Amino acid sequence: MKHHFRISKEAAAMAHMPDNRLVAAGAESLTLIRLPLAGQAGFEEFLGSWLLRSPAETALVDCGVTGSYAHLKKALDELEAAPDWLLLTHIHLDHAGAAGRLCRDYPRLKVFCCERAAAHLIAPEKLWQATAATLGEAMAAAYQPPLPVPASALVAREQLPPAWRVIDTPGHAAHHVSFLRRLAGRRLCFGGEALGVIPGDGVASWFADGRWQGGIRPATPPRYVPEIGRESMKKLAAADWDLFCAGHFGASSDRTLPERALKQNLFWEETIAQALQDGLSEDETVELLRREDPELANIARYAAGAQSREAYFLGNSVRGFARFLGRNV
Repeated sequence: MKHHFRISKEAAAMAHMPDNRLVAAGAESLTLIRLPLAGQAGFEEFLGSWLLRSPAETALVDCGVTGSYAHLKKALDELEAAPDWLLLTHIHLDHAGAAGRLCRDYPRLKVFCCERAAAHLIAPEKLWQATAATLGEAMAAAYQPPLPVPASALVAREQLPPAWRVIDTPGHAAHHVSFLRRLAGRRLCFGGEALGVIPGDGVASWFADGRWQGGIRPATPPRYVPEIGRESMKKLAAADWDLFCAGHFGASSDRTLPERALKQNLFWEETIAQALQDGLSEDETVELLRREDPELANIARYAAGAQSREAYFLGNSVRGFARFLGRNV
């Protein structure tokens, strides 16, 4: 079956740009580099890398997978940007898989991730095996295995430039961190998936009619502990920022995002707990949440590829709550 859908002229033009400069003032700028994943519909604007440039440094926040690295390298070359720093919100491969490739091409690159996760960058075999088993054959082939990061490239948080502030925000992953950085007159927060998945302002390619819509989808895979995730949301609610740079996908100046994510998280826990008591299947629970959670309403407007992508991740997020509740109800 063929799916026909219309994308606005602005979204179509954006999809062909190697970068999207969101913030710029003088010699400082923030650019979102899109990292499409070959052969995977719905992943045209889902993986990304944030490029910050200032007179003092050139830094990337997250870097996508090995399978999208050619897009990252091409964009860096076109922008004449050689990164000094790579800061990782967490080491899931859609955020950190290309770190080893970057280190190979930029030997002076310094890499930071949460200290408890660093060993998995140095020796990524177990991380890759677990990821491949979860993703399935087709998606694992698109991601491609990561190269190891040299131990000498890794730095501790106290070695980061003083302009960066690190906040521990576990939940989506036990080793998840977020970053605060002032740049070009803006107060930036790189929050990875601590608040979930958010179509940032102007990200229209997800939608069948090419018109931007909001919404949040939880990113709560197993082994998820809701209270830990909610404490991180509260930290981000209290943090000083005016532009939230999400892991998936884009940026938003909506200061209510942490409160919305927190409210949604509580609703999901209550709803899934009841669904378990009622004997609902995972698919039935997903459909229930899609009907009852207003933050998910816009998924119905997604293009076919994005719908398919979200179907998988919704189930994975439900499993995170269900497995936690299964141990505690």
